[in-house]
Amino acid sequence: MQYDLLLRKPKLTIIIFTIITAIISINALNVKITSDIEVYMPGNEPSVMLLNEIRNEWPVDSLMIYLKGNNLTDISHLKEIDAMENAINPYNDLRDQVVYTASIASLVKDTNANFPCGEDKIPDNQKYANILLRLIPDEIKYNLISHDNKDGVIIVTTTKNADTDKLLNERVYPVSESAKGIKAIPTGMITMYTQTVQWIMERIYNIALISLLLIVLALFAFHKDIKTVFIAIVPVLCAVGLTFGTMGLSNTKFAPTVIAVLPLLASLGVAYSLHMINYFMELIGKKPMDAIKRTINTTGKAVFLSAITTIVGFASLLSSNMPPIANMGLAFLIGVLYSFISTMILVPALLLVLKPKRKVSMEWHSLANLTKYRKHIILILVIISFVSMASIPKVSTKASVWEMMPMKMESNVLMHEYSDKFNAGQSGVILVDSHKKEGMLEPKLLEKLDEMEKMINVGVENASAYSVVDAIKKMNFGKLPNTKEEAKSIAEKLPEKYKIMMLDKDYRKTLIYVDMPIMSVGDTKRAVVSVDEIISQYNSKADGYGEIKQLTGLAAITVELNEMLMNQQFRFTFISLLLVFLCLLIVFRSFRFASLTMVPITLLLLWEPALLVLLNIPLNVSTITVSSIAIGVGIDFSVHITERVMEEIKTKKGLQAIKIALVKKSPSLVEATIALVGGGIPIFLMEYEMITQFIILVLFMLLFACIGSILVLASIYSAKNGKIVEGWK
Repeated sequence: MQYDLLLRKPKLTIIIFTIITAIISINALNVKITSDIEVYMPGNEPSVMLLNEIRNEWPVDSLMIYLKGNNLTDISHLKEIDAMENAINPYNDLRDQVVYTASIASLVKDTNANFPCGEDKIPDNQKYANILLRLIPDEIKYNLISHDNKDGVIIVTTTKNADTDKLLNERVYPVSESAKGIKAIPTGMITMYTQTVQWIMERIYNIALISLLLIVLALFAFHKDIKTVFIAIVPVLCAVGLTFGTMGLSNTKFAPTVIAVLPLLASLGVAYSLHMINYFMELIGKKPMDAIKRTINTTGKAVFLSAITTIVGFASLLSSNMPPIANMGLAFLIGVLYSFISTMILVPALLLVLKPKRKVSMEWHSLANLTKYRKHIILILVIISFVSMASIPKVSTKASVWEMMPMKMESNVLMHEYSDKFNAGQSGVILVDSHKKEGMLEPKLLEKLDEMEKMINVGVENASAYSVVDAIKKMNFGKLPNTKEEAKSIAEKLPEKYKIMMLDKDYRKTLIYVDMPIMSVGDTKRAVVSVDEIISQYNSKADGYGEIKQLTGLAAITVELNEMLMNQQFRFTFISLLLVFLCLLIVFRSFRFASLTMVPITLLLLWEPALLVLLNIPLNVSTITVSSIAIGVGIDFSVHITERVMEEIKTKKGLQAIKIALVKKSPSLVEATIALVGGGIPIFLMEYEMITQFIILVLFMLLFACIGSILVLASIYSAKNGKIVEGWK
């Protein structure tokens, strides 16, 4: 037998496996987690392709320092802000990985440098500073300072591949903390992405320990034996270490929801171990080696089938064109494989070494009575399914970047405050390409862009646009130039900051910036669609002068992402069901057993819409994967019951075989589910709404998978007093 080599020296087997696990697990510290919404989007999506095209010529990646003071336009404050910018961006080249900084102070400084007899500095005279402030276009000025002058921002625009952790830790955080006359707090998207990972890492270890403790307590409550608990837990710990260690060896970025691997692996690992342990306990009285071999040949096969069906269920996530979702599917797949390997190697060896005793009967004889109420059970389950399907239209899709990060995180709180004060937060850009040198200086094109900008500002609720046109008009006494030569003369005199932000070197292209506040996905979609409609209208009017591209940036990407969610959900579900069914068909070699084993999972998927509505959980980039997870993990419950029925039907009548399967197999399923719930509850301490919603939904789905599998299969297999399965031996 293939296990003889491992079982001959069980202590050595445990030691070698533990050493291998420790070596691989060290790499868990290198796992890369990101909440960047852009990485969810495939590179061939229009908004992503356009944004990357813009990135090739303009710096669009930035972080922000939020400023608070009594009057930020006071000279002393302007000079302090200027000193902060110089400390963050000390060099004129890109060696500091900062392309430019922008604030009300830098605009005053640049305007002064371009003013007749002016200097490249913050003036010492407050009245002169006030004059310079009036020369800055309002459309640009009030994106950097509030109307009451009490709130402001420093925009720090970085190179495309900047080491943001280093930038934040070495310059942004120290500079912000050293501010004296004003309060400065780092925020912005890059800061939020970084702090989200820190938020997770600061809490994950304590949460993992609490989860482990609750799982141990749940197992001890069932078995009253510390040896049994130890045997069940060790493979789980090894599987988690091996999984995250393997993830750390790759250069792959994972979504924050990948930490859900912890409770899921805990559930699977505990379930696999318990099935092996409980069957071994049934054979107490036989020689330990004979009992182990019998356990491996029977329950071991069922565990193998569970692992295979779970793996193919998760394999559907690999079909996603959203990289983090595909990566998360890969993480789950690896984790299940390690859970199976750890269980099959360690549990038999530990059982031989520790020799646990059966202290509690793991047989629930009352469950045999379920076969008497099959019609009632089926009727109730069908009604629940119809009610759930009726709730499908009420399921919302909601993939807002703000809800993908902890809502209590200071940088996230500040972004909402910034949104309220500045009516901004979801930044976007429109690329205008004249396709010829100095084409952007054509008066006709400038006129069309000015009209389009006004139409966006007036016609689109919650959207404000500004561009180089505003700066040119401000420099030309509120009027657009009449000739190309006049436009070029004005453009040459523009402050350098405006040129870097809005124009390329030969005046061939320009950017129009469009800001939107933080708002619901529905409102964001309406605003983006309205802006795109206006762009299409003016694109035709600009014919012959240039091309105006559609809006891209955070708001546009959010809208595209939400459009993809429902299609992805249906794809994952269909592929998961198909792969799992084919797997059952191959292993069971019975179309009827394979089909009936799928019934509880099919019903579970029908119940998901009702759960989403009742729990007020939207379909987002994390919960979209729950159906595949429910299929992959939930099928285990059905597999083990069916496998036990198939084993018992060889020697017993149909109804008796079903009752034995329910009595002896259900306790392990319920115990694993309770352990899962206990292990998942501490995730609430993460205070991370997206993760919490994900775990809640997973817990409910798997709880229903356990209950549904027991009830549904008890009802189906007991049809005609069990004779329906007697012919399937």
